[in-house]
Amino acid sequence: MIRRYSKKEIYKISKLLEKSSLLSGYTNNYLGGEEIQKFETEFAKFHGCKYGISVNSGTSALFVAQKAAGIKKSKKVGVPCITFTATTSQVLACDAIPIFSDIDKNTYCMDFNFQKSVDFVIPVHLLGYPIKYDKIKQLKEKDIFVIEDCAQATGAKSGNKMVGSMGDCGIFSFQETKHLTTLGEGGMIVTNNEEFTEKCRRIRNHGEYYKDGKEVGYNFRMTEIQAAFGRMQLKRLPKILESFKNNASYIFKNLPSFIVAPSLPKNSKHAFFILGCKYDQKQVNFSRELFLEQLTIKRRKILGDNLSDIKGVNASPGKIIGSGYRVVQYDIPLYKKFTPKKSCIVGESFVKESLFLDIHRWRSRSEIKYELELIRDVSKKLSN
Repeated sequence: MIRRYSKKEIYKISKLLEKSSLLSGYTNNYLGGEEIQKFETEFAKFHGCKYGISVNSGTSALFVAQKAAGIKKSKKVGVPCITFTATTSQVLACDAIPIFSDIDKNTYCMDFNFQKSVDFVIPVHLLGYPIKYDKIKQLKEKDIFVIEDCAQATGAKSGNKMVGSMGDCGIFSFQETKHLTTLGEGGMIVTNNEEFTEKCRRIRNHGEYYKDGKEVGYNFRMTEIQAAFGRMQLKRLPKILESFKNNASYIFKNLPSFIVAPSLPKNSKHAFFILGCKYDQKQVNFSRELFLEQLTIKRRKILGDNLSDIKGVNASPGKIIGSGYRVVQYDIPLYKKFTPKKSCIVGESFVKESLFLDIHRWRSRSEIKYELELIRDVSKKLSN
């Protein structure tokens, strides 16, 4: 089993806990404490931006960014039909209207072909795949406000542009499974817009400064100890990203032919959060559903109930492969009334064909090797 946190990180936190100022860090300073301000600056700089606004989750980052951008009732917001539910739910939280686009068949990121005009767009760098900068640049040239959802793509690049620096702002998640974590939950907004930064800060913290701003304030603050841990993780981020890349390379070389690996972007840097593969039914005489069912039975028979979770946190090999997103966003009951008149054909095909391979940095090579052996064993059995 790979150690989840380094000894240095654990020691840093233990020393910080001895201090009395490691609560919210906001008692006498509406910008937060020393650790928060340094983490915001360092994280923003890493992604090529001037300002960072820390919050308590990636979902909060989406909400705050939309509020600060002026997303409100009846505004139309472009979102991809394939993404995590928070991308869409926070559009509704702002009383706005999600307009779904289909996805590109190679990158699985949004294709930007909206059936209606939109006021704002939230492109998602899905599964660590960076959207091409030219696509986002075209939106900005049309004066469309762009909020990049980088929750799954920390450290990714399109050309020489870091994710988060291409649009008007970018949001990141530090939830436990992400590339960088702040002790389980956390998030960040990055931007080069000073006025937008001030709005985000006020929304994050009870109408910060108690000035005459028009933004309603909330409590989405990060704690000092989370920020301190995040700073330690940020120093390790290049090595963390390298471990994701190494795991991906190993899997690419050892996948059976009916599991088709994603195409890699040219002149870009993939973050390899999860490998979004496709099940090629033409190569085998058994269905994706039967394959996954038999894989689960095989795994349980060998390991019993002592399974690790989907991110490989525990010692035993666990569920490294699954069906991925089960539905397009507009098939989720809460979003059905926003179903586009013309179906998102690529997105709907993707949910039927996708296989997500989890290559989290906490997975040891032996775990990955073991799961690949299970995949080969099951496919061989079903082929006979």
